Amino acid sequence: MSDEPVMEHLDAPPPISAEQRAKILSDPNVAKMAAELEMPVEEFVNTVGYYLNNPGTEPAFLVVSDENLKKMGVDAPTPEALEASVRASVVAIKAGQSPSGFDAAKKKEVELSSAGGKALEAPADPDLEDTVKKARIPRKS
Repeated sequence: MSDEPVMEHLDAPPPISAEQRAKILSDPNVAKMAAELEMPVEEFVNTVGYYLNNPGTEPAFLVVSDENLKKMGVDAPTPEALEASVRASVVAIKAGQSPSGFDAAKKKEVELSSAGGKALEAPADPDLEDTVKKARIPRKS
């Protein structure tokens, strides 16, 4: 397990220190960004602070209300569609973590001895030799 804190309750990020809050609020665009995201400024500041304190953390899910989805022209997915999407994501993640058949250890290559024997010679077939000669040399008409 990692030592990074985990947000267990997704309704709101954990509060941050007063110093960090003041630093974030010193940016004049913070209120505009919170309004654009339709978030209370306090929640936005805590969210920014959380990700500043935990730089390796990525959001797990983006939660959008059904009303906001409709405003964006998107139909809200059914619970079954959401479940199928999450299950498919889990399967894809697991597939990416499992070793492929190409990662298996290679079998030992065949070793040929340096002291080779004599080459095998096929017995000569005179009929075959005649047929090959006739095929190579065209007949004069």
